[in-house]
Amino acid sequence: MSIIIGADIGTSNIKVIAFKNDKEVLLSETASCTTIQPSSEKMEQDPELILQSVNSLLKKVLSQLEGKPVTGICFSTAMHSIIAIDDHNKPLTNAILWGDTRSMRQCNRLKENGMAEKLYRQTGVPLHPALPLCKIMWIKENEPGIFNRAHKFISLKEYFFFQWFEKYIIDHSIAGATGMQDIHRLQWSGAALQAAGIREEQLSRIVPVTHTETQLTGSYRKYFGIENIPFIIGSSDGCLANTGSGVFSADEAALTIGTSGAVRTTIPAPALNKEPTLFCYPLLEDVFIKGGAVNNGGNVLSWFAGNFMNQKLSSESDYALLVDQAHTVDAGANGLLFLPYLQGERAPIWDAAARGVFFGMNNLHCQPHFVRATLEGINYALYDVFCELTKDHDPVKTIYASGGFVQSAPWVQMVSDIFNKEVVISNQADASATGAALLGWYATGASKSFIPLSSSLNKGKTFYPNKEKHTTYMRQFAIFRSLYLALEKEFPRLHQ
Repeated sequence: MSIIIGADIGTSNIKVIAFKNDKEVLLSETASCTTIQPSSEKMEQDPELILQSVNSLLKKVLSQLEGKPVTGICFSTAMHSIIAIDDHNKPLTNAILWGDTRSMRQCNRLKENGMAEKLYRQTGVPLHPALPLCKIMWIKENEPGIFNRAHKFISLKEYFFFQWFEKYIIDHSIAGATGMQDIHRLQWSGAALQAAGIREEQLSRIVPVTHTETQLTGSYRKYFGIENIPFIIGSSDGCLANTGSGVFSADEAALTIGTSGAVRTTIPAPALNKEPTLFCYPLLEDVFIKGGAVNNGGNVLSWFAGNFMNQKLSSESDYALLVDQAHTVDAGANGLLFLPYLQGERAPIWDAAARGVFFGMNNLHCQPHFVRATLEGINYALYDVFCELTKDHDPVKTIYASGGFVQSAPWVQMVSDIFNKEVVISNQADASATGAALLGWYATGASKSFIPLSSSLNKGKTFYPNKEKHTTYMRQFAIFRSLYLALEKEFPRLHQ
């Protein structure tokens, strides 16, 4: 028996799961993350607090596995975080997260001067304030003292690996999510560095997602109580959610809804859309992840329940009850629509100024209609990404679903009806942590190939689309799309 540990460090939660070589979960530990969000624009985390949580969970799992053969520990982390580090290797800032949109002005300037198109063709990532590229520009212009003192600009994962091994390294998937890596050469982009106003040595060395380190510092060897266990740098949570869901070909797609959401597929080589609507991230030499993430998923339901129903959604059963209430009214919410852009939006519109809108209210609408419209709006936003993904050709036959929303069968059925596809629940404990484990087995040589690993993944219930409801949803979706286009120019005015 060999054991691999998959660690998934997300924005809301950290999960550390130990798997046996037959993909059976031996044990798992979870901790929540504290996020600093005093305004709709600012979103940060204290990197030291997150490090302490990661260390604590790793130590807890390792102590429970004492005496058992641990093959390695592989990491999945959220994308787009950035921390300024001084020349004593101390943070000058908190970790600025994906939901932070303070760099909207810098992002818009790159779009206006034509750099956005050039950078997209080189990096494979549409311009948005979520990108560390834009955040570094914001620091330079708004915190010049910090910018001038910055020795490095790194992500949370890089911060962890430096603490453990005293090396600044970054995997090429997280590097791809910075907006500063050339996707064709897997090196830092000179054009992006020039736009950010930094030198290449201010960024970490790019390494493959299979890169391993074994020489922990003395204090961490003592703390974890281990010797020479490989720490595999791993990839991003988005890429590994595809892997953990078993999506390895273009006729399958992965759909994840947690705090935010995403739709992705797997392709063998970089492929960019004519318009910069979707990202493309490298995983392995012949494995690239194409798709789009949305800012607004389960967080939107939490917002609605907390502010309009005085309910706190603190468990999966709380979410399920809310979804059940939505299903007391018919599909289409009697003509009520909701744009779910509470925190702006990433794919496919990449508009940080966009905001939430209820549209079509009449005197017959009551609370369940608003709950249903909110839920449908989240799903329409994800379907909008899917339409971009399959714009010229739709090879997708099956969607593999993961994330907290799969605990609600009515919500999964709604996705099937809107997308008009079979939806299979991924029966993994956590898709990103599972993906990290699969990558860890491959990186350590415990498995000689990567893609066939997916055949051993357990699949859950399959949901089939209701054609009549799909027709109803498509009428509403057409209005959903045109509503954003009608308001697109008004959102910046509102923001100002």
